[in-house]
Amino acid sequence: MEARKDAEGKTKVIWPTSNKDVVLIENKDDITAGDGVRHDVIEHKGVLATEMTCNCFSLLNTKGIPTHFIERESERRFLALRVKMIPIELVARRIATGSYLKRHPETVEGTIFDPLVFEPFYKDDELHDPMMVWSDRRGCFELYNAKKPKTAGYLFDLDPRNILTPRGRPLGKQEMGELCDITCNVFLILERAWKELNVVLVDLKIECGWTPVALIVVADVIDNDSWRIWPGGDKTQMMDKQVYRDLKGTTVEALGAIKKNYTWVAETTRKFLR
Repeated sequence: MEARKDAEGKTKVIWPTSNKDVVLIENKDDITAGDGVRHDVIEHKGVLATEMTCNCFSLLNTKGIPTHFIERESERRFLALRVKMIPIELVARRIATGSYLKRHPETVEGTIFDPLVFEPFYKDDELHDPMMVWSDRRGCFELYNAKKPKTAGYLFDLDPRNILTPRGRPLGKQEMGELCDITCNVFLILERAWKELNVVLVDLKIECGWTPVALIVVADVIDNDSWRIWPGGDKTQMMDKQVYRDLKGTTVEALGAIKKNYTWVAETTRKFLR
């Protein structure tokens, strides 16, 4: 085991390798919700998350989507290009549900979006990951409460110079458009893969990063914490992390059911590569 971690978050550890341009990403057995307020450990979750991520990234690589994924290294770790992460959660939605309904109370749950709805959220636990909206008039991103309608008013301005590309260029409207295109393309590829297995991909959250030459690639992980999936299109059959978020209490039995869901998803994503 390497002596020094590059970084550690709630569910992952980043390790350096002998190649300065490559890192090892290790998934932990931790599961969290509510910006870390709820926190549990599920045995082997890290192994299952690595299986899902490797399957998803392998599929994206075969479809020509630029990612940081290189190959799986062990049960719970994979090799990836070292990138500068962009501090934005990128969400594509096919069906209206979850927090979208809080921002758009006029929308009926289950409404199908065609084309997809794209929403970026600035990563900030204290602000609960506010939604980002570009203002042409002000030349900046306005941040809004992710759980209230936009009409409630914005929280504050985010100067695009606060997020710089590796070459020092501010992340602005043009770069956000590129992130939107990547996110929607990733969604469509995974949606098609799930559809072939009679599972509806409801929404998807990804993250991206910059390579040293300022190329944007899909990075971080894509696992059962990243999406909503409804087998047969039936919300009551959901198999994703939302089941954990909805728990009234985390009993041994409840966590066992979550592990069973994650095991099913990990095994099912293997079929993406056939």
